[in-house]
Amino acid sequence: MKQRFQCFPILLLLSAQVLAKRPTIVPVGQGTTSLATTPPVPIATTTPSYQGLIKGANSTKPSAIPTPTPSGNTTLPKCTGHNATRAAAVKEAYQYAWNAYVEYAWGYDELQPLSKTGTNDWYGWGVTVVDGLDTAIIMELHDVVSKMLGWIQSVDFTTTPDGAVEIFDITIRYLGGLLSSYDLLKSGQFRNDYPADQIEALLTQAKTLADKLAYGFRTPSGMAAVDVDFSTNTPVEGTYTASNGVTYNSTNTASAGSFLIEWYRLAALTGNSTYRSLVDTGEYYLVHPSPAPTYPGLVGTQFDTTAGGMLNFAGGWHSEVDSFLEYLIKIYHYKADSITEEYANFWLSAANSTAAHITVHPYGFDDLTFLSGLDDNGALTYAMDDYSCFAGGNFLLGCKVLGIESLCDLGIAAADGCHQTYNTTVTGLGPLYWAWYDSATNTYPPDPTVDIDNGYRRNGAANGEFIVNGDEVYASFPESLESWFYAHRITGDPRWAEYGWDMFLSINETARNSVAFATVNNVGMSWGESQGDSLDSFFFAEVLKYMYLMFADPSTVDLGQWVFNTECHPVQVQCKA
Repeated sequence: MKQRFQCFPILLLLSAQVLAKRPTIVPVGQGTTSLATTPPVPIATTTPSYQGLIKGANSTKPSAIPTPTPSGNTTLPKCTGHNATRAAAVKEAYQYAWNAYVEYAWGYDELQPLSKTGTNDWYGWGVTVVDGLDTAIIMELHDVVSKMLGWIQSVDFTTTPDGAVEIFDITIRYLGGLLSSYDLLKSGQFRNDYPADQIEALLTQAKTLADKLAYGFRTPSGMAAVDVDFSTNTPVEGTYTASNGVTYNSTNTASAGSFLIEWYRLAALTGNSTYRSLVDTGEYYLVHPSPAPTYPGLVGTQFDTTAGGMLNFAGGWHSEVDSFLEYLIKIYHYKADSITEEYANFWLSAANSTAAHITVHPYGFDDLTFLSGLDDNGALTYAMDDYSCFAGGNFLLGCKVLGIESLCDLGIAAADGCHQTYNTTVTGLGPLYWAWYDSATNTYPPDPTVDIDNGYRRNGAANGEFIVNGDEVYASFPESLESWFYAHRITGDPRWAEYGWDMFLSINETARNSVAFATVNNVGMSWGESQGDSLDSFFFAEVLKYMYLMFADPSTVDLGQWVFNTECHPVQVQCKA
């Protein structure tokens, strides 16, 4: 065993000691950066207060949340407890689903648990294997890891029969999974007596895959196209028709802005800074949006890949924006330098705008907080999707990385709001999408696709929100669990672990079947009404990993030493000499 990776030795989570080792952040323009043209909100002088978001039933902050202090160096108590019995139950669920994949879908991308077949919906490279490997490493499932390593070494990541390859998901699932597994096995913390050539193949294969994906960045602006053709090594543009009727070559913001962690890490491991330069070039347009968004930091969902301009004002933390914002604070935690300081500045401007403009309470529920999206024109939608539920954990992480303790209040409020959507359904699982009535007017924005009938009105009055017809599905969504995981680790409050355990029990009751686990079609009906014939790879990569880490010893993956990509793949943070 190699010596365990040491960065912040003794830490089980981010703390004041970590903050003390980070350089002071200065306003962009006062430091040195090759990208800055306009200064975002300076972190060092910004100490916003988010108190008042947690009211009523949630108004008593957990005892672990300290009162903010001017120094920004308050230490939150460490999460030191774990539950071996619950961790073992989660591990059994992984093994159960994995055995079904091996029996019915080995070598395919994903298992179809109802038809007992495999499907190649992610280019035929075995996404369940690559996406799920680091979870198996963390769980010490040695036989599983051995089988996975052998498969990954044999994959040809340069070819696929499926035509154009989608750059975003391949980066977060495949590239992130390969790099995370390599880091974990090289860290010395986990068993690594597997064949050395198979471990090294993880990095070799990551480089091979990235070298093909890199052709997708050959757009006029340098922003990544949506897809890349592996046969011709050319970018394949998406399109978007703006409100002015003009159609642009485009990409959604999350797709364009969610490469930082994976490509920075690949650059560090290979010594080739070109990988980082590729993603920094595209990120420039996202953190210097033109035109300016409705509220600072809350950029829209579409950007022009030719000239780099923003094409709408549909800001928020929802799908098509979500992981772009997520990565801005995480990449600063990964490596603090003049460019990532600018990313952190932009993230804070988005957090400030969130608290000031889109953090709202439904009618009659002053104790309940949701993060509204904005429509294409920048108006509140009074609606939220499950993808937004990662934001609570992101605010909590930012609270510790930046030393702005009041961000923890925002994170707790957001995480509690998402818990409401689980706690009020028949199955105990949350839906894809929900809406609510405005706190002041008790109205919902006109929407021809939503019939605001008495059923919606009654649900709104009872729960503060209602599920829009057609969006009752639960398909292994990990985002709420992700926020509860961060809240549990950072605050030490045990209620977050209870939320996670309740979710695990609900998954077992409604998604588990005689083969593996499946999609739940209606969270508002007993037993989920029926199941869908899919088991996404992120069930292994995210749901079961966050669940397991919530109950495992916190030192298993220390938040001071590792940073997660948006698919829950941890990579080692970079440390000052």
